[in-house]
Amino acid sequence: MLLYGLLTLLGWLALSTPQGLYAGLILSWSGPVLMGQWAIGGSLVRAYRRPFLEALLAGTLYLWAADALAIADGIWTIHRATSSGLLLGNLPVEEALFFLVTNLMVLQGLLLLLKPENHHDRNTSSSARGHQ
Repeated sequence: MLLYGLLTLLGWLALSTPQGLYAGLILSWSGPVLMGQWAIGGSLVRAYRRPFLEALLAGTLYLWAADALAIADGIWTIHRATSSGLLLGNLPVEEALFFLVTNLMVLQGLLLLLKPENHHDRNTSSSARGHQ
């Protein structure tokens, strides 16, 4: 959860520069959502770590490749004045970041949806859990 908080703060700071606008917007809106999801279901992500990471990697790599092809074909462009100019191949890092955080939100949300019985605080006493 601390990591998501730091990323949110980094996003807010990035908003203060024109070149940080795109990344700043991504981090400042996704960070609080990811923090909230982690606060509720971080234990689920840890419990299902391997399939979670496999799904995150597969989905993110697929979307990165599709986006890189779309950019290469001129289907859309990223305005240079509002991005860092850093690239992964021909994919702007902000686009890579967008698909990574989007997939994180989707996967964490799916875990919360599919495992509702695990949404309790792990510190809750066993007697209190018996009355839920």
